[in-house]
Amino acid sequence: MSSARKNSGKQTPGKQTPGKQTPDQRAADDKAADQRALGSRMGERFTALVLAAMAIALGYLRFQVLPAQSKGEPLAFAFENPMLDARPGERALFFQPEYPANRSCSVVREEGVVLRPHKGVESIGEHAGLRTGLPYLACDIHNAQSGPQPCGGQFSGTVLYGLNYFGMPVDTQVRVDSIRPRWMRWEQRDLVVYEVVFERYGSLGGRWTTYIAEEAPVTGLVKWTSLLPKQTIVIYREVVDGAAVPPTEGG
Repeated sequence: MSSARKNSGKQTPGKQTPGKQTPDQRAADDKAADQRALGSRMGERFTALVLAAMAIALGYLRFQVLPAQSKGEPLAFAFENPMLDARPGERALFFQPEYPANRSCSVVREEGVVLRPHKGVESIGEHAGLRTGLPYLACDIHNAQSGPQPCGGQFSGTVLYGLNYFGMPVDTQVRVDSIRPRWMRWEQRDLVVYEVVFERYGSLGGRWTTYIAEEAPVTGLVKWTSLLPKQTIVIYREVVDGAAVPPTEGG
């Protein structure tokens, strides 16, 4: 018998018969399998947690947020004075609902916003002593006309709007009672306005309300009303370059 046949049934130490594993290899494979199973279970748990969180968020939106909004949840108070952004030449058209054909335009003058009156002019039109007065926004009032330049009508006077008077002239006597944000329909869109209720003294004394919106031009005024008697005094509109005078329907 040859030596090859004599050694055919023996294994050389340190070598492995093909198809068989050592105990260490089997332990390593079992450990790897356990790790894969653990990773799979953790992935499943993470997915379940994400789905549960999404379900909770959607439930909160459906049963808490949306019903609260539909019931008129109070808006956050974040008022920014629109008059501070007024620029020379900016315009707003306004009219009284009882006389919709009698329209006027408020046009920001070259002086624009005057934050430091003591460094400005002493007088504008009939307004004198401005250097010792309050900050203001200077505007000219023109009669509105039809055509592509609705605010190019006859000049009718100058108005100085007080920067902290919420759309009222600087020479009026007012005391603010309340300010609150609310939704209002204006110029075919919904926007947040600030309803300002105040007492006005003098010849036009009584309780008044102005509605101020950051999107509205010049002073930000959208509407100006009186409470006693309750009536809309003035409605404001946007004026776009090259456009005809806007319609008067609604407010």
